[in-house]
Amino acid sequence: MLLGLLLAILMATPALAQTDITIREINAYPQATIDELNAAGAGVDPGRLAELLVPELANQSFRITAVVLSNPRTSGLGNPDSDGFPSRIHVYVRDTSAVQMGNEGMGIQLVDGAYQTTGLLNAAVGDVITVVGVPDAFTGSGGASMQFEPETVELLGPYTDFGLPDSILDPVDVAETGDVNMSVGASGEVQTNWSNLNSLNGQYIRIEGATIQVRDISSDRPNWLITTDGGTTVINFYDMSLRYRNDRDGGYNEGEFNVSDDDFEPPPPGSLVNIQGFLVFQGDDPFGRAVPQGALLSIAPFEDGDLEVSETPPLITNVSKPDFVPGETDDVTITADIVADPERTLTLTALQFVVGTDTTNVGMANTGGDSYAGQIPAQADGAFVSYSVIAMDNTDAVSISDPGQYRVLADGINEISDIQTTIDGGPGNTPFRGITTDMDITAIVHSNPDSSGIVSIQDNADLDPWSGIFLSTDSTLSRGDEIRITNATIDRTVLFGFPNESILSNVTLEVLSEGNAIYGYKAVTTDLLADPMVAKAHEGMLLRYDDVVVTNSSAGFGEWLFASVNGDGSLQANARADDASPAIGGGGGTSDGERLEFIQGPLAYAFNNFRIWPEEQADIGSVTNVATEETELPGSFALRQNYPNPFNPATQIEYTVPATSRITLEVFDVLGRSVAMLVDGQQAAGTHTVQFDASHLASGLYLYRLTAGSQVQVKKMMLLK
Repeated sequence: MLLGLLLAILMATPALAQTDITIREINAYPQATIDELNAAGAGVDPGRLAELLVPELANQSFRITAVVLSNPRTSGLGNPDSDGFPSRIHVYVRDTSAVQMGNEGMGIQLVDGAYQTTGLLNAAVGDVITVVGVPDAFTGSGGASMQFEPETVELLGPYTDFGLPDSILDPVDVAETGDVNMSVGASGEVQTNWSNLNSLNGQYIRIEGATIQVRDISSDRPNWLITTDGGTTVINFYDMSLRYRNDRDGGYNEGEFNVSDDDFEPPPPGSLVNIQGFLVFQGDDPFGRAVPQGALLSIAPFEDGDLEVSETPPLITNVSKPDFVPGETDDVTITADIVADPERTLTLTALQFVVGTDTTNVGMANTGGDSYAGQIPAQADGAFVSYSVIAMDNTDAVSISDPGQYRVLADGINEISDIQTTIDGGPGNTPFRGITTDMDITAIVHSNPDSSGIVSIQDNADLDPWSGIFLSTDSTLSRGDEIRITNATIDRTVLFGFPNESILSNVTLEVLSEGNAIYGYKAVTTDLLADPMVAKAHEGMLLRYDDVVVTNSSAGFGEWLFASVNGDGSLQANARADDASPAIGGGGGTSDGERLEFIQGPLAYAFNNFRIWPEEQADIGSVTNVATEETELPGSFALRQNYPNPFNPATQIEYTVPATSRITLEVFDVLGRSVAMLVDGQQAAGTHTVQFDASHLASGLYLYRLTAGSQVQVKKMMLLK
């Protein structure tokens, strides 16, 4: 009775012209889409996948009525501003009609960049809300996270006031990880279980009796997978919540948001857990299990109690690594804390180390309490040493720590290659990651910090692999400076918002001379750099791709794709470029199909991809082809979607007009107030592009309207600061 009254009231609210819709209708992909994805299997094309997963109702405004399932003040994805408020919040909700129609397909995340205006931050779990907004999809690598971008939010009160049952807040039980992500290959490849996509995308679920299959705790954002079938199928964890995200302490306003006091560490592999959380496409595939990359649903627990550990193998923590550069006469002691499950006892503690193809096990002795120590004997100069701590209990349950590594250098670090060369010659961390040490490296600044703020150095005039690295330094350096570095922290850190494989921070250096010639750009092809073993060896070096074609000018987040041209005109594998430099706009100002003289810049690794960072517009060569349609006047009046979108703080808007006429292009906030007049005057027929800088505006949804005589077109854009 009360629920019916609630719906009647909502239908009679002032937004009478607003179309009401259920979340199930937003989440519903046509059966033809599901059939096509199932038929394609592991062979699905990533580009086609991204097309298929954009919702049919995208960019239209609707109204939903839902109950809040996650605490807005626990959302932890948005970057905080100087006052500790994130650029956006992510809040999961369930349609109230799930009471009558069932939970399938009734969950979605609200992504609100104007939450301080809409009031969504003040909602509590269990509150009923009406939201007017726009369905869309975050099209990350391999998937699309369905989301709803609020224009207005109305808080109506707790669910109990409307006669809704307690079950409206309950997670949906999922029996197997294979119900979420299915197996598509004999070598462990997985992919979203498309047949369940409509019901599970954005859903609040619970899985009991799952096993932690693997984890990576080498960074402040741990990754781990759960499985219910021995690893044949898996679900990835995603740290969308502040309770599970370790890099927000000190950034978020802790008086307003639920920042955890202690870093979260996932249970060790082999632990049995019950877990509940929200299923989301995030393009995140840290262990490379999905085909194509990222095409799997991840689970995002939000509260501390969403992860319950029922049983663990021996727990191994605080595994040490040498905090110095070992020489060829140095033994290395490795320590760790090892604790058995309270119902079990330890029967074995050992240190296993690998040098080349030789594996050796040595015992670890108890040094008091839970502490154990073992010793790796001195190794030859240049040797890479990989090691793990092993523990077994009286049930024969075995734990193996994540591997550590170091390198033996008799003369210490005196070349960049000493730092950069990895243990297997491929992608991965430097063997010295995390230590601060003396070194003696003389190198020349090759990047152009004056234009880009990026500092990369090289120390080999022959442009040999492994001879470049990035610096994170407050020093004022310029291209051509010869510097001597005597001490630095070697780490994987964040530069321009991108986590890089290796970087030197806290650098102690002196400038030896200025204005030196750089060694030049190393010529490469996109086929060559498609091999990650080759790409890794060129990280931090200046590279140049000659004669390339832009294959995708809007690959997301300001990135674009391009490919080298073979002699017969065919294209090689795609490479990626990025607008990390503030001198480069989104997509580099390129268009699909353009053939460019070259693209050049330092090579970096971020978000699971190698990419080139052009530092200034001169690093993107001239267009050498002119498409036929570019020589013709457009035949219609058209306003295109801004790019990038969402954006911060600037974006480009392109439009075409068929004849000379008076044009206005104006930007409005969601209340209809004009915030910017971008164009107002006579313009000739053709295609025009306007830059919109929203530095002075608050995050949120904005509208932009193009008018020419009686013709009007309006589109939406999202500013996320």
